[in-house]
Amino acid sequence: MNFIGEKCPVCNNKFTADDDVVVCPECGAPHHRECYKIENKCANEEYHGTGFKWERSAAAEEKNNSVEATVSCPVCRFLNSESAEICARCGSKLHPEHHNEDEPQQEQRSGQYYGNGSSQGQGAYQDIFRGAETANGQETMFSFLGFDPNEDMGGATLTEVTGFVRTNTLYYIPIFKRMKDLGTKISFNLSCLIFPNLYFANRKMWLWAFIATFIEVICSLPSLIVVMADMSSNGAFAIPGAEVLAEFVSDHESDLFFFNEVFGMAFWVIKIVCCIFGNWLYYRFTMNSLKKMKEQSSGGEITVGTLILKGGTKPLNMILILAVTGLISSAAVAAFAVYPQLLNIFIL
Repeated sequence: MNFIGEKCPVCNNKFTADDDVVVCPECGAPHHRECYKIENKCANEEYHGTGFKWERSAAAEEKNNSVEATVSCPVCRFLNSESAEICARCGSKLHPEHHNEDEPQQEQRSGQYYGNGSSQGQGAYQDIFRGAETANGQETMFSFLGFDPNEDMGGATLTEVTGFVRTNTLYYIPIFKRMKDLGTKISFNLSCLIFPNLYFANRKMWLWAFIATFIEVICSLPSLIVVMADMSSNGAFAIPGAEVLAEFVSDHESDLFFFNEVFGMAFWVIKIVCCIFGNWLYYRFTMNSLKKMKEQSSGGEITVGTLILKGGTKPLNMILILAVTGLISSAAVAAFAVYPQLLNIFIL
């Protein structure tokens, strides 16, 4: 039911098309979702049990009857005039049944994303574009920022790219669009500056995650050797060859300090490079992944399940890469302890 023009019994403000409305199951009175949450009950609860039923006001009824009919865009769900042929927000066709079957309809092109093109599958695909909830619980939808959802981004459409990225699309899509149109590779990625290996792992870019992890371990070796030797000598834990490490640290403290400074600066340079080119690496990863998915699928169609499996983020990967970093670091220090001749690389 359309409640536009009616008043919320809690805040006394009129409902608009953008409001998230909940209805009391007892009397049928509409409330703003947040108002209902605050009161945790219907505003007319005292009348429940008396046969009271909410009724639409005459003014709102007349206003609703005079409002022009609208149609929801099948891609971004923006409300358009029923007479409109394309969506005013994203440019998608609103009435595919009005077009000739020979025309390249968006719905036909989008069918690859949800298999048989059923409304259930279409709803599942559109879930990929659902944004965070607003303060009043209303759902927002990604609208391609005015770009053509069928634009070729270099082997895949903008819709496919958005479905693969899934999170933070408002940040990534304009950057990807600029990289595709202008050929630029430079941008700024704060996550890559602080934790490059965690960023790559979270985005399922395992090759770059392992490369960043190995670089981090190598650059931290001087400080790791000092810390491990100190902890072993203090009895915190024992490792093979602890005496060798302790003796080496004692005899070459200045050399280790020098290498620690050099490696530390080198690691920051590498992190700055990741910060500048991280988004470009993700753009290339996205496009290559989509191309492979098309090649491996029947008829070049990418299903929703495949996009969800291959794309998006996975925070658990960050925990895994941290565990891998710890294991590699421990193995590297143990190798220096078992083969002390390797420590000569730190002697100037």
